[in-house]
Amino acid sequence: MFQGLYKIEFETPRGKASGVVHALDGRLRGGSSAFAYIGSYSQQGSTVIGDVSSRRHTVDANHPSVYPFDEVRISFSGVVNGDLAMCEGTAAEAPGLAFKALLTKLAD
Repeated sequence: MFQGLYKIEFETPRGKASGVVHALDGRLRGGSSAFAYIGSYSQQGSTVIGDVSSRRHTVDANHPSVYPFDEVRISFSGVVNGDLAMCEGTAAEAPGLAFKALLTKLAD
């Protein structure tokens, strides 16, 4: 079941970043030192699909965006396998930049 607190490591061809995401009852909430993540998901078997918005909350040159924007809407799909989830997707604002993420469960 895709619920709990996850460490998220994600990348696009522009770079890599990480943060945390809490998944519960179809809702996603999380963030990093510079970005907030808010979205939704659904799960059928081991497949998870969803949408998440990423929005910069702190301007900091040490935490650049992995997109050329400070706010994006990402549609994703992936596979949950135990305490891990592998996802891929695209941002509506930059459809040519592939998004990949590895989520590792930290707690229920």
